[in-house]
Amino acid sequence: MSIEVRDHVSIAVKLENFGVAAPSGFAILPHNLATATSKGDLRQHVESDTVRTLLLGNNIPHAEIFDEDDQPAYLQQYGFEWYGPTLFISAGILLQNPDVLSVTLGLITNYLYDLFKGSKNGSASLSVVFQDADGTCKEVRYNGPPEGLSAVTDIVKELGAK
Repeated sequence: MSIEVRDHVSIAVKLENFGVAAPSGFAILPHNLATATSKGDLRQHVESDTVRTLLLGNNIPHAEIFDEDDQPAYLQQYGFEWYGPTLFISAGILLQNPDVLSVTLGLITNYLYDLFKGSKNGSASLSVVFQDADGTCKEVRYNGPPEGLSAVTDIVKELGAK
């Protein structure tokens, strides 16, 4: 299992450069937002739709950054690894609903348990971008067994407490 925390470009500034309104709470971001040079360069993992379905099916409010007809292209990767989306959470939403990230990661973990049923070799990767009240962003990147995803919640909460 590996967890890496690093600085991330401002989500608001980057999306503004592409003519897209920044989310104010909880959302799914394109995978390569930090490095994309144009809106057409943006890519999202195929599993972004799976996570959207989990959020909708469990009444977890989240912002849609792109219209249904304006979604970034999908990035399909093959192997016995689940490539999750990049989740965005702001300090404000973490204060309003401190359990939203842990509940979401729990839903994803349960989904992955069913997906990898019967195998101990399944692996998951996922990123969470946390935006502090001052607009600075940190990215928490996770790669490892699905049951380790809960550690991401603790790290993001620590970032919010600073």
